[in-house]
Amino acid sequence: MTTGGSRATGEILLGLALIAAGVLLLIGTTWITVAPTYSRVGPRVFPFAVAGGLIIVGLLYTLESWKGAQTPVDEHKAASWPVALITAGIIAEALLLERLGFVLSSTVLFVLVAAAFGSRRHLRDAVIGLALATLAYVTFVYGLGLNLPAGVLAGWT
Repeated sequence: MTTGGSRATGEILLGLALIAAGVLLLIGTTWITVAPTYSRVGPRVFPFAVAGGLIIVGLLYTLESWKGAQTPVDEHKAASWPVALITAGIIAEALLLERLGFVLSSTVLFVLVAAAFGSRRHLRDAVIGLALATLAYVTFVYGLGLNLPAGVLAGWT
């Protein structure tokens, strides 16, 4: 990271990479075949939304980095434990998905990511994560007809 008004090449490249990822996802999404039975919401909606989000965030991040508006970070004080917590959350999600199900494993991921960002209110984070994961589950399973593992909550769905 840089200080003051100098431009950070790494941050600009990251922004450009986000834009490129969004464009590639956008192109890949156009290749998804859609059955004529889908009226409005089909398998392309969420990938298009994610692609658009990546492009917008990439543009904003690139512009911010170009202007030198990023917050300087003391490299000696930067800790690697947040990255380790997020990595642990992703691994836990993958390992627990079939056993616990989408809702509970996603809740675990949410709590670990929130902790990585500095939250110490784990119960509140668990409640929020549970609500968001349940909303996502209901949307994907009942709204879009996708199959997500219910896990230990199989009797409740």
